[in-house]
Amino acid sequence: MSDESLPISPSAFAEAIKELPLPVLYAKVSEIRNSIAHLHRSNAELETFIKESCDSESEKRELESYIMENKDVVTAMTERVELLKTEVENRGQQWIELGETDQERKETNGDTTEASRDTAPATHQGQTDSASTRGNASGDTQGGEEEEEEGVYL
Repeated sequence: MSDESLPISPSAFAEAIKELPLPVLYAKVSEIRNSIAHLHRSNAELETFIKESCDSESEKRELESYIMENKDVVTAMTERVELLKTEVENRGQQWIELGETDQERKETNGDTTEASRDTAPATHQGQTDSASTRGNASGDTQGGEEEEEEGVYL
């Protein structure tokens, strides 16, 4: 068995999320947005390193390939956010995403105005913190060790 798990296809992801409760869908969006933010930060740090400290051309090419790989992952994750949005809307619910940046809103909706931020509600009844969906049954870990979760990772 491989040490790395491969992500499921977009169609399998879309099928899997149909069975999830609304709060879990929003928790998954929060988790994905967090991952995207870390990838953007990582890319910025790599770009800075390339500009300021990269000595060899081969090292520069290798680091640039990591940046491109991260961008591909961001694209795939953004597609998953769109699939989650579609699922929420297909259930007859209004899509509300807390913490969405202006840039993400523009990329997702093609919206260039700031008005949508001012009119969006501040909370969503079904939204939960993604960390609450990852804890064990007691909500606590023993001795600082995290228990490995079973199930399908979306």
